[in-house]
Amino acid sequence: MSSKYKKLFQNTVLFSIGSMGSKLISLLLVVVFTHHLNPQEYGEVELISVIINLCLPFVTLSIYDAVLRFVMKDNENKGSVLMNGLVICVVVGILFITGSIIGIIFFGLEMNTLVIAAIIFAQSINLVFAQYARGTGRIKLYVVNGLLTAILIFSIVSVLLVYFHIGIMGYFIGMVIAFSISNVILFCFIGKVAETLVKAPWDRDLMKRMLLYSLPLIPNTLMFWVMDTSDRLLIQSFLGLAANGYYAVANKIPVILNTLSSIFMQAWQLTAIEEGEQKDRDRFYSSVFNALASFMIIVSALILSILKWGFGIGLGSEFYEAWRFVPIQLFAVIFASFSSFIGVIYAVQMRTKQVFTTSFVGAALNLLLNLLLIPRMGLYGAAIATTISFLSVWIARLLQTRKYVKIRIKFLTLVPALAVLAAQAMFLYQTKVPNLLTNILAVSTILLINLRNIQFMIRNLLTKKRRKSDIA
Repeated sequence: MSSKYKKLFQNTVLFSIGSMGSKLISLLLVVVFTHHLNPQEYGEVELISVIINLCLPFVTLSIYDAVLRFVMKDNENKGSVLMNGLVICVVVGILFITGSIIGIIFFGLEMNTLVIAAIIFAQSINLVFAQYARGTGRIKLYVVNGLLTAILIFSIVSVLLVYFHIGIMGYFIGMVIAFSISNVILFCFIGKVAETLVKAPWDRDLMKRMLLYSLPLIPNTLMFWVMDTSDRLLIQSFLGLAANGYYAVANKIPVILNTLSSIFMQAWQLTAIEEGEQKDRDRFYSSVFNALASFMIIVSALILSILKWGFGIGLGSEFYEAWRFVPIQLFAVIFASFSSFIGVIYAVQMRTKQVFTTSFVGAALNLLLNLLLIPRMGLYGAAIATTISFLSVWIARLLQTRKYVKIRIKFLTLVPALAVLAAQAMFLYQTKVPNLLTNILAVSTILLINLRNIQFMIRNLLTKKRRKSDIA
């Protein structure tokens, strides 16, 4: 069994390298933007980037998610899966670009419309190729391509902005060129793509099944966007821009934890699908979940330990009090990671419609709680609403997926650990007991509570042979 954990860990490390490298390059690009774009132009770049991310699942019918899942099925023709993904992206992409051109010529739309269409088209093809590489086990190629694409975007955009001075259009042109080059690289190195496509039969039934899988994921993406952004819109409406600024600053810390969780989920999705038909699947899934829970809680406790000190050192005095909202947001991220973990089971079982229903319930509950709590509790209300919503999604998914996989959660470990973490957070709000003392006690207690999970994961990562003690 230890080989499964090693493979999951190795994939997580690879995805970490790709994700962190890409984020670092993105930060360097911000430096270029701030020197060569004015605030209005940079604001337009950010707005259009958000529009692209929102449009991508709709325009592509989220077919790239289906490519990943179906190419990992043993009984499917991998060439046909790739062909269907590319056909959807090409057909819809051409229609989108043609519509943009017509809109510009006859209805006075701005040129940005065509640029957005071109970026979405190039990026959608890139996603299909990348998910195909990921699903066929070419993880290193997937990671290297992601890093190379980020480097290409940074290099091309920097040249266009610094030396040709063409403003925000340089960023969008750079995106199109970078994704196009990346597509060529993937095509050449992914492994006889041309031959695979030529030999692949056209399978209409497969196309139908892929769309039935991918279409419910489109509104699911929108629902999570609603849960992420409704807080800020309602905060601005009820409390004003200043409060929104406080909340945005506070959210930067939980984003770190969320990034770690997202990286792991990329690796977990592959492993979960690969192990989906194994006899010891339930035990394996359960042990990984319990290890994830321990990791998320331990990291959260460490973040709380340096939270007030970090805000005092790193931020201006006007934003120091924003630390008060971080502890609640950390709980939201913990429950979001739990719900994402269980959500992978829907992908394994090809039950994406149920992903949508649980996400819809969470988004609706989040919106309702925001409307009720923000006017009464301010920013605390927004953080509490998000936490309760993600907790509800996790519980709903846990109960709903029990007919597929029985996740045996160590509640005797999870509940006390969460309780200690909550106590640690509460002590931050008072001044009578020294924070150093309470933080040391909290972290030590949480480590002690999770000791068995920690030992289990270390044993499986270091042991080469199967052991009888490999029981979650």
